[in-house]
Amino acid sequence: MFTWIYTLPIWLDFLIITGTCVALTTGSILVTRPYVLRTLGPEPGKNDSVTMVLTVGGVFYGLLLGLIAAATYQSYDAAQGVVADEAAALGTLYREAGAYPEPQRSQLRQDLIDYTDNTLTVAWPALRAGEEPMGGTALVTRFQEHLLTFQPQNDAQQIVHAATIDQFATFDQQRRHRINATTGGVPGVLWWTILVGAAVNLVLLCLFSLHRGAHLLLGGLFAFFLGAMIFLIAAMDLPFRGDLSVSPEPFESMYVNVMRR
Repeated sequence: MFTWIYTLPIWLDFLIITGTCVALTTGSILVTRPYVLRTLGPEPGKNDSVTMVLTVGGVFYGLLLGLIAAATYQSYDAAQGVVADEAAALGTLYREAGAYPEPQRSQLRQDLIDYTDNTLTVAWPALRAGEEPMGGTALVTRFQEHLLTFQPQNDAQQIVHAATIDQFATFDQQRRHRINATTGGVPGVLWWTILVGAAVNLVLLCLFSLHRGAHLLLGGLFAFFLGAMIFLIAAMDLPFRGDLSVSPEPFESMYVNVMRR
């Protein structure tokens, strides 16, 4: 629902979401204030009743926001872990390929270098833009074909070959986990629940009978905090998109420290 934020700088997303919440709240307070005072009476009016409803509803709504924010962060953190695991498995696979005789050694290592280069220069920019990355699967398939066509000539080569095949399976599994982590996000029904809950809290804020300055200040602060929570959830919802996306640093470090040495 908030995919548009990934096309803008992160600081601008924050200003837009929090600013919209504050502007809607303060504007609604100013527009509805005469009707509220006429209906519920001048200060303190029906503040006790409104406070009770806002407190009960706010507790459940705050709990919902907190749980969604925690789940979103856990998904984001898990995606970072999957990237680190894939990079580590790739580095180990590259080192094990070094135990093969020539020309298989150079061939296998070049396949892995090409895959890593594709991940950094093609796949990651595509993921950040919300596009389907191309080329990675074909490069992995090429490496697998070169690996499985090798015929060990002695016991030592059989041991190395078996270990490399196992490591390739681990790498491919981590790669699948990383690809799966690029999709998903908060379901649309939860986003609608968040927005409806925010609207209900906004209405309750407008029903208070307070001095105008205090009403605007308290309502603006509440709206700012609400907007910040929505921004946090939206920014981390899809962990591979936008400025706040998962970093390819594990691949970069492995590429420089392992493959280019």
